Amino acid sequence: MQMKRNSLFWIVTAAVFLCLLIPTLVQEGMFLDGVTYSAISRNMANGYGSFWNPHYTNTLYSNFHEHPPLVFIIQSCFFKVFGDAFYTERIFSLFNAILTTIGIILCWRLFTDKTELKEYDWLPVLLWLSVPMVSWTYKNNLLENTMGVFTIFAVFFILKSLIENRIVFLLPGSVLIVLAFLSKGITGIFPIVVPILFAFIYKPNRYRILYAVCLILSTVIVSYLFVLLFPELTNNITSYLHQQLLPALNNQREITTSNRFSIILNLVLELSFPIILVVYFAVRQWQKDGKVVFLMDKRSLIFLLIALCASMPLMISLKQRRFYLIPSIPFYILSVSFYIAPFLKEKLDVLSISTLKWIKRVSFTALSIGLILSVSQFGKFSRDGDKLTDIYSIARTIPEGTVISTTKELWGDWSLEAYMSRIGNLSLDCDNKHEYLLIENNTVEPGVPGEYEKMNLKLTKYVLLKRNP
Repeated sequence: MQMKRNSLFWIVTAAVFLCLLIPTLVQEGMFLDGVTYSAISRNMANGYGSFWNPHYTNTLYSNFHEHPPLVFIIQSCFFKVFGDAFYTERIFSLFNAILTTIGIILCWRLFTDKTELKEYDWLPVLLWLSVPMVSWTYKNNLLENTMGVFTIFAVFFILKSLIENRIVFLLPGSVLIVLAFLSKGITGIFPIVVPILFAFIYKPNRYRILYAVCLILSTVIVSYLFVLLFPELTNNITSYLHQQLLPALNNQREITTSNRFSIILNLVLELSFPIILVVYFAVRQWQKDGKVVFLMDKRSLIFLLIALCASMPLMISLKQRRFYLIPSIPFYILSVSFYIAPFLKEKLDVLSISTLKWIKRVSFTALSIGLILSVSQFGKFSRDGDKLTDIYSIARTIPEGTVISTTKELWGDWSLEAYMSRIGNLSLDCDNKHEYLLIENNTVEPGVPGEYEKMNLKLTKYVLLKRNP
């Protein structure tokens, strides 16, 4: 019966996963950053730019060094396999979500392998899905998705090495830390502190201190080997440091908040449901035993400290976005899950057969609805429908790689730039005249009628003109 109960709750988790992610993943339209990253990856797959010099557009970031290149390299492989269709980056995002789920399960089982809680590996996955920013981020193809895969598996291998006293597992941990750095930069190296945190919680000894030193050394060695194998990587990372990281640390670009502690408020808002559960079970425990043992559970504490190391350094910069928290969320959730799991188990073990049957019916109904929605929404627009429809018409009309003249107003429409690059590797230029001119619908441009002729395209938001011969 226990296995049946836990299998049932895995069905609940699968239904939530499906309903939250798939219906939007099968639609077109994404947040600006996600479109930009898919455009760069698509260009790389089609021979525009290279691994170490990614290409965005001919007029904007022709050599894109705003981020390290690994995510674009991996995603370009998906474009080579699945082609240029809109769902390619969605498959990539779904792949990242599934891998993160596996990573959460593996971390849970490290500490529950020989306990009754082993079969509750669905719990941290379900709570992870309850965080609003999780589903939003995977729907929008952000770099944090891939970096989060590398960091959670890095933590898994490092913890496995410490728990099993097998130093060999530090090597994959080191490789994954380097890969996390190459995905989003310095925010990906936080797993390197895990041996120190482990020694702090489980009492230090010479072997754990040795593991900490070995992890640092092996990470440095792996980084050096990457540079030896790929010499151009040095220039890429140097450009990233000067163009993105150092200005961000000095608050010289993209300041998004006036308060360094904004990220903490965002974190609390995102974790509001897990926090409510912790408070609820803490109150019940206080009523029953007269004490609360949240921080006495070493499993909860180790993951809480890892999560803090992953998220609190974000306060250094005033460039803060809520989705920057995504790689830390699984560790907060694991911390919460280890605390509430024993209390939750007590309640679930006494559920009646009729209640379990009701949960089963609701779960399968939700699965069915999720599948129906996914099929019915396939290929529709979740956002920017008119804009995307026009861009598809333009991309079918003019050659790929074309530079199009436009107005300063449209030049500043960054989502237009991103979609143009993603769909047809098209570039916009407001400073020079080219064969084609793009203006907004109902816009009158001085001198346009005599120099350009309107093309016969059924566009909604824009007008495309071609220079007279």
